[in-house]
Formats: sequence, C-alpha cells, structure tokens
Amino acid sequence: MFWYGEKILEELKSQFPLQDLFKSLRTPGKHLCLRVNLLRASPEEVIDELEKAGYRPYQHYLSELVCVRVEGPFEIPKLEKFVVADKRAAESVLMGADLYAPGLVSASDLKSNEEVSILAERTLEPVAIGKVLVSEIPRRGKVVEVIKSKFKAPKFRELRAFEEGKVYPQGALSAIAVKVLEPEGLVIDMNAAPGGKSFYAYELMKNKGKLIAFDISKKRIQKMKEEMRRLGHRFEVIRTDSRYLDLDFPELVGRADRVIVDPPCTAIGVIPKVWDEKRDDDMINAYKYQIQFIKVAHKLLKKGGLMLYSTCTLTKTENEKVLGFAQELGFEVVERDTPWGKTPIKVNPLEHGEPGFFISILRKV
Repeated sequence: MFWYGEKILEELKSQFPLQDLFKSLRTPGKHLCLRVNLLRASPEEVIDELEKAGYRPYQHYLSELVCVRVEGPFEIPKLEKFVVADKRAAESVLMGADLYAPGLVSASDLKSNEEVSILAERTLEPVAIGKVLVSEIPRRGKVVEVIKSKFKAPKFRELRAFEEGKVYPQGALSAIAVKVLEPEGLVIDMNAAPGGKSFYAYELMKNKGKLIAFDISKKRIQKMKEEMRRLGHRFEVIRTDSRYLDLDFPELVGRADRVIVDPPCTAIGVIPKVWDEKRDDDMINAYKYQIQFIKVAHKLLKKGGLMLYSTCTLTKTENEKVLGFAQELGFEVVERDTPWGKTPIKVNPLEHGEPGFFISILRKV
C-alpha cells in the first residue's frame, strides 16, 4: 500500500512504528472542522445550523473552530459490477463524495441505476458502493452517486452558512499554525493558494494590517479568488514564483512583520490515503525547493519579524533539517504553545488522530 524510498522509510521508522503509522495514514482524522469567519458570523449560529442539520458539533482547540466527528469504518463489499477511481477520487469517495467523470479510470459495462462497487486504482480496494447515473461515460459530470462509503464525513458545503461565506473548511492544524504566528502589520503569504492560512490571517488582523498573498499556480489562485468573494475578503493576491520575491518586489525587502511559508512537500501526513508512493528523490528535491523560500523569507522580514514554516509531511529532511538550515541563515526558533505541545511540533495521525503536520515559528535575529 505504501511504496516509499529507503531514506524516507528510515526517517519515518526513526520516529514511528512503521506498520502502525501506515495503518493510521489509511484512515481519516477523528473529525473534520469548520473555521467560523468571525467577520460574518459567530460560532453559536454555525453550531445551531449544524445541529439542525442533524450533526453533533463541538468547539475544538479554538472557539472559532467547530468540528464534527467522522463515522466509520464501515464494511464495503466488492460487487460483481464495479468502477475504478483514480487515487485522488478514491480518497474523496472513501469519505462519502460522489464519483465524477475526471476521476474515473475504468468501468465494467455500466447500466443506469445499477449498484456498483467503487474500487481504488492500483490496489482495487473497495471504498464505496454507489448507484450509476449514466449508461455511457461522459467527459464530465457525476457518474456514480455514493450510497455507502467506508467512512462518513459531514457535508459542510451543503450548509447555508457555507453558501453565505460564514465558514471555511479548515484543518485544526492549519488554523492553529496561523494563530500562533500572531499576524500583524505587513503579512506575506508566500505559498498562499488555495487560501486557508491567508483567509485566517486576514480575519485575525480585523483590517488593521496588510496582507499580500502570492502563489505560482494559476488554477489554485483562481480557486482562492472565488473563495475570497464567498467569504467577503479583500486583499492582494498575486501570481508569481515566490522564490524571487526579493528581486521582483524589492520594495518588500526588509518590510514584512510576518511571513508564512507552507511550501510544496511530499504530503505524507495527508489523510486518508488508499495508497501512496514517494521516492527518496521526491523528498530531497522538496527540501531543495523549500529552502529557497526560506532564503527569500529571511530577506523580506524586518529584524525581529516572525516566519511560520509548516508542512503536511512527516520526514525529518523536510521539517527538522529545514529548521536547521533556517537557523544557520539567521533565524532563531520561537516556542509557542499549541494543543499538542510547544513549537516546533510535529503532529501525526498515529498519536493525535489528526493529519500529519509540522508547525514552527522562527524569528529573524
């Protein structure tokens, strides 16, 4: 189920019992959370709507973080008729999402309204039972409506509060990371899209500071801007390669009070996984990429300014080794309290029932 390079396995094995870790990576966290947009709503009114929708919400870690437990696992049989979903789609279907045409890899003879098993590609593990909606496979649109999935997650996007921009689905780790940064003054998010950390930083500053969000992905920035409109947020979002911000935006050098660096990584902490494959080169190349953002963040920050460095992976190379590089560059580690201990902290699904996530705060000295 997990095909990792030898160096990656060594790093994971030095921190966790491997088989137990792999088992935890195959299941979702204990809950999914909504972060209340405090510029538009209160936690109480969101909780009220969730209760009326039949959920049992609770506030978790932060007053504005409202969570609902994930149910399961449930036994999913393998029927004679089946469709195969790609990895990404299968991991969504596993949680109760319907299967759409772009995620369909192959199918046996489909007949409208018949029940089929939805299998994950490569492992052919059944992740859900669904009802076929079409007799011919379309290029887009919904193909199979899920009847029963291995896990049952809350459908936050169907809430009126979501439609009205009162909430943003966000993991507890991501929200806590921004909270302990204590955003103020000029905040620069170097890897912003699809926007969760930027949105929360903007809300925490309550229009008293300035936020500039950068990202290289055109598609992800478009999604971020759509979410901004839904939430009612207004700040600058710029498409560019943040590794060159000091050259492309020299006016920002030495001016930032806070910088957020949440760069691309091997994403080993993202859950649930139906399977995963990472080569040692993936980890090494990610490290080389990550430290380029750290170098620029150091140039952008004022003396005494703070950087949040976070990832959704569990390797030492992409976390502790990057911190070591940052300290050699001229950062010092800052301890901040979190629900899981003081930063720098590595949260993992095996011990905490949360996705794997690394949070660190560093000060430019």
